[in-house]
Amino acid sequence: MYAVYKQKKYDAELRLGKDVTLYSYVKEEGFENYVDPWGRESDTFFSKKVDIHELDYLYKMVYEIQYKGHFFHMMSAMKRKLIDKDLFWLNAGVEEYELIEKLGFEVYDKGEWWKEIGRKDIEAIKIIEKPLGIFKDRGSKVKIIEGKDIDDFLASVKD
Repeated sequence: MYAVYKQKKYDAELRLGKDVTLYSYVKEEGFENYVDPWGRESDTFFSKKVDIHELDYLYKMVYEIQYKGHFFHMMSAMKRKLIDKDLFWLNAGVEEYELIEKLGFEVYDKGEWWKEIGRKDIEAIKIIEKPLGIFKDRGSKVKIIEGKDIDDFLASVKD
């Protein structure tokens, strides 16, 4: 999840629908050394708690992958280590049973199926920016990338 606070983008966490914690590797005004759940304090990672109303925007990124002509939700996160392993997990529900059976998806939970694919199997990536909290009425932004743009996008993923 991401927050825009005073025109700057931060990794963020929303709690109880209104409390937002911002995270940064730069100690900015009002940020304190991050303390993990075990009480260890970091000198290189910082956080700041704000009320959701202080934000310019709050959103999450959702990805869908087009495989064999159909878009499926990504079960795995869009993370550098998974991209480097050429590992992408798609997920589908019971409502798509005939299609996913034909495409070789496997059951992983009641009513849920998954399939592991590699980069060569990806026809397109749908990038969906979903506003959260008090910003949810702004509507999602959708971008579809194909061809060489997929490789450029995957190369740009850092975390």
